[in-house]
Amino acid sequence: MSWTEERVARLCLGSFPGFGSRTLRKLWAAFLDPQAAWLASGSKLTSVGISEKVAQRFVSWRATVDPASLVERLERDSISVLFKDDPTFPSAFRHSSDPPEILFVRGTLRDVPAIAIVGTRRFTQYGKRCVDLLVPDLARSGLLIVSGLALGIDALVHRSTLEAGGYTVAILGGGVDDDAIYPRENFPLAKQILSAGGVMISEFPPGAENRKEHFPMRNRLIASLSSATLVIEGTPESGSMITAKLALEENREVLAVPGPIWSEASSGTNQLLKLGAKVCTRSADVLEALSLDRPELMAQARLMLPLDPIEEHILTFLTEPQHVDELGRLMETTSATISGKLALLELKGLAKPIGGQMWVKGR
Repeated sequence: MSWTEERVARLCLGSFPGFGSRTLRKLWAAFLDPQAAWLASGSKLTSVGISEKVAQRFVSWRATVDPASLVERLERDSISVLFKDDPTFPSAFRHSSDPPEILFVRGTLRDVPAIAIVGTRRFTQYGKRCVDLLVPDLARSGLLIVSGLALGIDALVHRSTLEAGGYTVAILGGGVDDDAIYPRENFPLAKQILSAGGVMISEFPPGAENRKEHFPMRNRLIASLSSATLVIEGTPESGSMITAKLALEENREVLAVPGPIWSEASSGTNQLLKLGAKVCTRSADVLEALSLDRPELMAQARLMLPLDPIEEHILTFLTEPQHVDELGRLMETTSATISGKLALLELKGLAKPIGGQMWVKGR
């Protein structure tokens, strides 16, 4: 990365904890040169709409900062910086209602169709079984699986994606450097994500602590990066419900897994369903929602990962029409398993139904 004076100034401004994305946009509009914004006096900052308290804090903070040290730390920790006008900045973020102005990234971020999967920290065995049922097929379908590295459902989602050989992104509410990764219990998981080719993203610079007020900002990034958000367990007051609300505000699809009516862990997801979220009881529900609303997404996803062994085996029998039950008998598995795999093959354009539960190759 070439560190011009302009990029260094933007990095410094984006590293101040008192400047969020909206304040940074205000500074870009007021100062044609980021270097001028970085060196501006407190009175000049207040004259363009920065509160006096924040301006004073910034001036004091600036006096303690060595710009070269900020750059050196990024390079030492293999953290990339993306600004909104960079060519590699994710298009989903750029077109959101409140786009981040700066991103700190560890790993290689690919611009592929994404699904956010979130849920409660206090998951039940039912919630874990839902993750085990839904996530592997979605990961193997080529979707980017986005979550927040939190304890509970988020961590289960990341692990299930890795076990399926999929691609996952963790969006954090603090720094992405080793010292700042939170929660610390998930530090080994974060390293596994990076080792497997996944990514960690944050608006917050290295060393930034995870603060309570950061998490709604983190949730907004989870929602805006993804074409749809799936909620697996959560109470009405949980962060996953905030993510779902933010997804709706971004005109993204929201799906929820129904749960037992006596389970507090499912009270939020059941409420989402009452409010009009789509029901998700199988991985194909997510793929169908994406395919119906954004057909081009699945075309991209089909190219991402190879078929799994069961799907490949099914295709060997579809040289002539086959009934679902007959496929189950031939493959010594349940008709439900076959039906789920056929739905995935249909969405990938490789199989098609011809009526009466009969299927043939799609192409």
